[in-house]
Amino acid sequence: MVQHLVGVVLALVELIEAEAARLKLNIRKLLVTGALVAVGAVIGSFVLLVATGFLLWSFFLALLPGMTPAQASLTVGLVIWLLVGGAAWLVASRLRKP
Repeated sequence: MVQHLVGVVLALVELIEAEAARLKLNIRKLLVTGALVAVGAVIGSFVLLVATGFLLWSFFLALLPGMTPAQASLTVGLVIWLLVGGAAWLVASRLRKP
């Protein structure tokens, strides 16, 4: 009886040890994957920000031949306000609905 109980306890300890090693490996994989996703998100956000800046700058340069620099800046600024305001309104309206 005692031998059987000792055998069960030893099997349980070995199972716990094996599961702990698997858990450690899976946590390490999860952390590495999370770090790679975070780095990718930061790089992607930076590229998107730079691309948006170039797009707005090219819009400004396209307006310059027909307008003064102040008018072109005002037009670009108003377009940015409309786009950002529309996006904020869209997000706010989606968050209100359950």
